[in-house]
Amino acid sequence: MAHRSTQIRQLLTKDLPLDKAAPQLRYAIKRALAGHEADRLQSLARSLVADLKRQNLLFRVAIEGQSDGRHDYFLVRDTDRLLDLAILRPTAEPIDLPSASDLIPPMPRPAIPDSPPSNSLVDFVGMLGAMEHAQDLEIGFPQSGETGTILDSILRLLERFTPQFDLYVLLFGDEILPEGPRRVFNIDPAEQASGWLGLRKPTFSAYIPTLEELPRFIRQRYPDPDRQRTFASAVAVPLYQPLEGTSLDEKGSAAGLLFLVAHERWGKKPLLRLAKRLSSFVTRRWQHQREVNQRIHTDSLTRVYNRAFFDSQFTLELERAQRAERPLSLVICDIDHFKAINDRYQHHNGDRILKMVARCMREELRRIDHVCRIGGEEFALILPETDPEAACEVMGRLVNTPFREDIIHQGTTELVTVTCSFGVATFPAGGADAFELYRKADAMLFLSKDLGRNQCHFWNPQGDHYQLKPRGED
Repeated sequence: MAHRSTQIRQLLTKDLPLDKAAPQLRYAIKRALAGHEADRLQSLARSLVADLKRQNLLFRVAIEGQSDGRHDYFLVRDTDRLLDLAILRPTAEPIDLPSASDLIPPMPRPAIPDSPPSNSLVDFVGMLGAMEHAQDLEIGFPQSGETGTILDSILRLLERFTPQFDLYVLLFGDEILPEGPRRVFNIDPAEQASGWLGLRKPTFSAYIPTLEELPRFIRQRYPDPDRQRTFASAVAVPLYQPLEGTSLDEKGSAAGLLFLVAHERWGKKPLLRLAKRLSSFVTRRWQHQREVNQRIHTDSLTRVYNRAFFDSQFTLELERAQRAERPLSLVICDIDHFKAINDRYQHHNGDRILKMVARCMREELRRIDHVCRIGGEEFALILPETDPEAACEVMGRLVNTPFREDIIHQGTTELVTVTCSFGVATFPAGGADAFELYRKADAMLFLSKDLGRNQCHFWNPQGDHYQLKPRGED
């Protein structure tokens, strides 16, 4: 009994936000704590939980593997604290409070009701608000910056809190999609051309009362006896991609559609309001995840991508090229005589040279290209949709780029000019997998260095590797 009283006192003094309670309740709790009124503390604590719940400051959550009825887990808004409030039960029954988890239908699933459960929208929207304030509940897959992977991780997070719904994203572009159970799909051109997807304006939402109107990739998942997944109705709302370098409240163009499939009848307007709220949440998480990926994948010195990004992104870009049967070129670059530059001008000036070279290469490439620093003075360029002729045009610009930087050496300003050596291999002729393509591009780099540096070589299967030098040189 003493242990139980100690636990309740800790909840009231440390774990629950007592300062958010109604004034009279807060005063009563403080009096009971000061007077050691153990008999009143449990009932006052239950009143505090109910008050916080009404203010959307406390939310019941379901924890996977903890469905034995011995726990009552609650999330405190604006924190990542997860509290087990089973200690407050007067009997063996759970705390009787309306919450999002109360909407989980018992198994087997009952008949579909004619109207949504009471207070469900308030609880659900409130729960989303709490999750937005606890962004560290789950970070997606930081090893990948792919849109499909990021969105899949967000839907998996929401799935834990929304067992009464199924969530899917239909993307308008051709994105690399994660393996495993599919929540994210690319739009089917045939359905877009013939169905309501093609008639819908980009900013319009849609109410879907029948299963037949769902896109094929989603429709084929119903019914699912193993998960007792049923279809009552669905809505589709625009999903906007976040804008780079802006606040979380700003959004860009429509990236696709978010589908909310309900297992029970909720009505058109409640579902649309809920789906729009979810879409906003997904966009915010998307930007948060992208910023995390940016920090993880950016070289701290040159601000281009790092080796970790290259290892994952090169494989993904090659998979995309293979699927679309489109070319992809890989360039390996090395700054000539960089050790001598470091020895003569010292390392801090060597760093300035590295940053200058990275900046110049980035300025010569497209937004869809990737500049990666993969070693000390070694860079890799990933050029999607680039065949040998286009790669030759790109390298023609790079070998003629003046890599120059003003540095201060021994008290005077000196203009330092450096050159670079390059090697290029292009898919599919240059190799069918990432290792083979990298090996051949690297071999072409060493050929350029062996033949005098400051040039580029292009691999070809006949062995007649084309050489490209700066203008004015033989």
